[in-house]
Amino acid sequence: MPPYQLNEPLRLFVELSYTLIVVFLCFRIFYKTEEIYDLTKYEGVKYFRITFLFFGLAFLFRFLSVFVLLMGITFDLDISMYLFRIFPLVFNGYFSTMAILSLTYSMIWKEFEMKHVLIVSNAIAIIISGIAFFSRSYNLIIDAQAVLLIFTIIAVYKYSISKRISQIFILYVLFILFWIVNLLTLGPQRFVPFEIQTIFQIISIAVIGIIYLKVSKWTK
Repeated sequence: MPPYQLNEPLRLFVELSYTLIVVFLCFRIFYKTEEIYDLTKYEGVKYFRITFLFFGLAFLFRFLSVFVLLMGITFDLDISMYLFRIFPLVFNGYFSTMAILSLTYSMIWKEFEMKHVLIVSNAIAIIISGIAFFSRSYNLIIDAQAVLLIFTIIAVYKYSISKRISQIFILYVLFILFWIVNLLTLGPQRFVPFEIQTIFQIISIAVIGIIYLKVSKWTK
């Protein structure tokens, strides 16, 4: 079953609304942190920013795939299911993996300085998405990103015991919470009832909204 097989207009409406809100907030966070980075050139801020850029792009492709599905249902079009796999599986998997890797490096760059970070991250994201695509296993992306999240959580824990807890640390924790929730809602629909998925999506919007408000407060 494809990860975006939705059979009811209500589900399509909820999915599209959720995706548009998340994409808008992610791009706003990316835009609002531009001035901070221009003034400080702080590497942590740089990768924190592009985390939300990649995450917004991931959900943008999610939106496009759902939009195509909506058009197919509305106008009774016979659209190849192969098209649905290209958008959510490859592009969504690629950009979301890049988001996790960027977030992780934004916390460990001082202790683990690395050249060509984006090139290495791109290679990892392409490999994960490529294997998942050719094996037609969306669960592989979820499993791989769960492993990356464990590493990110360890990095957050190390950050918290080595430095005082700050507002930026709170943002990292909130982002991890946001992504854990989305790992559940991005999976095959048969494993997540519509009601539970909607609750997860509401929580996700609340978390990303808190992050946006905190960033807005800093940039005033």
